[in-house]
Amino acid sequence: MTVGEFVAINIHLLKIFHAVARSGSFSRAASELAISQPSVSIQVGELERQFGVELFEPAGKSVRLTEAGRVCFDYAGRILALLDEAQRAMDEVKGLRRGRLLVGATQTPGTYILPGLLGRLKAEYPRLEVTLRIGEPRRIQEMVLRHELDVAVTGWRIALPDLEAVPIARDELVLVTAPSHRFTDLPDVAVADLSGEPFIMRERGSGSRELVDDALHRAGIYITPTLELEGVDAVKQAVAANLGISMLSRHAIDLEVESGRLRIVPVRGFKVERSIWLVRHRDRQLSRAAQAFVALVTAPAPPVAEVSPAAAPEGR
Repeated sequence: MTVGEFVAINIHLLKIFHAVARSGSFSRAASELAISQPSVSIQVGELERQFGVELFEPAGKSVRLTEAGRVCFDYAGRILALLDEAQRAMDEVKGLRRGRLLVGATQTPGTYILPGLLGRLKAEYPRLEVTLRIGEPRRIQEMVLRHELDVAVTGWRIALPDLEAVPIARDELVLVTAPSHRFTDLPDVAVADLSGEPFIMRERGSGSRELVDDALHRAGIYITPTLELEGVDAVKQAVAANLGISMLSRHAIDLEVESGRLRIVPVRGFKVERSIWLVRHRDRQLSRAAQAFVALVTAPAPPVAEVSPAAAPEGR
């Protein structure tokens, strides 16, 4: 295929192919694109004819990419991202004062940190279209790598090449219990005291779960969770019902601590901290919307008035 023949490929075909590759299904791609499944099959077949290769192979009720399909998926993602970037740039040059921002996040920052920040961004730019996608760390990073997200905010380490990350905040994971738990009668507990307690943990693969596991193991504490639950909210509900104790982000428990549904119990000589990271692709030029978001989340936090120990709320 010559360069001229490649340029002649309908961008619409690449969009349909990309949707099938992302969803792993012709029917799901058809639903996403609001066209018929036969039309999706015909368009993908036309792209295969133009390239002279098969892009998909059957995988049960789904399809998976062939080796040629994986190569095409990578280039299609880049091409579509560049076209989207060009459109946004033209809109901004024309002075339409509009744009679109695609932000990804892992659960804790996506649920408890970003909504307030995105609200401030929308207040300043009312016509800005904002999409927030929350997922597990690896998937969010892959979406940034494939140009499916402008930027991301995660609470876990960066594992993929071609990404760069800037720390924008600190987070502490603290021991939380129900108000009726015996630990709340103590000024603090030793880390060894945790080994005999029923522990409620996030699902494996979550950044906070891996962080807590690693910190406990380094302290010589090995815990078999009584419950493994998906999502912070489920863990908070179980702890509040006194089914066990857990370690959760301070960002995630502010409301429950203020209302008295959960208590923070200090653990002597044991601190679990992490950075919250802003992640972007090294080689992608950020849109003005993304630049505004980056400026917002990297701005220095306003000074916080000091509170005397006597006035500090219990358990905070």
